[in-house]
Amino acid sequence: MPTDTTPHLTSAHKFVLRGGAASLVLFALLRSAWAEAHLVLPFAEMQAAVAAHWFGAPASPVGTTLACSGTDAIALCVGAVLAYPAAWRARLTGVAAGAVLIAGLNTMRIGTLGLVAASPRWFTALHLYVWPAVLTLAIAAYVLAWMRCADRADSRSPRAAIAQPSRRFIALTILFLLVFLAASPFYLESARVLVLATLVARGAAALLRLAGMPAHAAGNVLWTGSGGFLVTQECIATPLIPVYLAAVCAYARTWPRLAAGLAATLPLFLALGVARLLLVALPAAVTSPLFWVHAFYQLLVGAIVVWAAALWRDGRTAGRRVLVGLLAGVAAGVLAGPLLGHVVAAAGGAPPDDAQGAIAFLPVFQIALYVGLCAAAWTGTAWTRSIAGLAILAGMVPASVLVLRALAVHAGVAPHVRDVRAWAIAGPVLIFAMVMGHAPSRR
Repeated sequence: MPTDTTPHLTSAHKFVLRGGAASLVLFALLRSAWAEAHLVLPFAEMQAAVAAHWFGAPASPVGTTLACSGTDAIALCVGAVLAYPAAWRARLTGVAAGAVLIAGLNTMRIGTLGLVAASPRWFTALHLYVWPAVLTLAIAAYVLAWMRCADRADSRSPRAAIAQPSRRFIALTILFLLVFLAASPFYLESARVLVLATLVARGAAALLRLAGMPAHAAGNVLWTGSGGFLVTQECIATPLIPVYLAAVCAYARTWPRLAAGLAATLPLFLALGVARLLLVALPAAVTSPLFWVHAFYQLLVGAIVVWAAALWRDGRTAGRRVLVGLLAGVAAGVLAGPLLGHVVAAAGGAPPDDAQGAIAFLPVFQIALYVGLCAAAWTGTAWTRSIAGLAILAGMVPASVLVLRALAVHAGVAPHVRDVRAWAIAGPVLIFAMVMGHAPSRR
């Protein structure tokens, strides 16, 4: 057996996990209310205008919606490029070129759909089968070609050599993608896949109810205070599935590992489907533009602190560590948000004069910042101290909100929003410094 089995296995798993996490975060950002109104919809309308100029007016009226923007495909491509351990200049170049390529193909998609709009049969075939296949294969081909070019440009980098995808992985990815696309007429209309969509809607509804938010699932539709969210077969059947299966088959060197990887496919992608749905169905108050305007500097300082932790731990890999830290922090905030909201609600909720939402945002932000700091400065041996610090913070978060509410309601003392945001950053940083103080830097 080759001696480099473990590095290949580790690098492949890290690449798939980082790529999936980055794509999920980008999808969440693009699905925020502000981004949809000011970025995604104008981007879709611009592509429709260019398509009309190239291909002429549609044969029948065709509406341009958020689903026509191609931003989901761009998020998938950008996430894979950012996850690959290449030089940052190469990554940014790859992101820009990939976005232009996908936008161009999506513009052609809109134009050709307009040409056949008068024929429902042709429109359905192109819309549901042909163009999704073309976009998926284009993304896979582009990402694999870009990785090869990045490796050749940085051939002296040991990281690139270790993480370089094997020919077996590339061949299996292409094969599984072709099978995935060929089977699309079956799973996109499958009643069994629709049952999985129903499970995703129910899981998201259960998590929202756990957080104290009104939500219920009626079939494959999630209903919240923000409206209804339909989960279809297309939402479940992501192109990440064949890529994941290719990685499992290529790098699982023993039968038990192969069986475990295959068995994890369904629960893994059901969980990703629930997470994706929650990111879309967050209450409008959480994703309002005004909230992000008020919290901008708090989020910026938090990102800078994560960058400083990554630089302190290992300056040579600071860029990769910052990306891992930010993604881990966002994921922790999204996953812990419902539970923390339930805890805060049980403690009486945020004070009534929390106009900017700083106190309501405090628990989620502190957990996310602490997890991001630990991920950015991870050594592989400090997990016990990290968990101990997380336990301390988990007890301190509801206590902080309870004290602030008691001061506001019973003593009439309302802390300045500046002080709340300062404590949101200082608390996790102090605990991180306490638990990591004995772990020396590797610079």
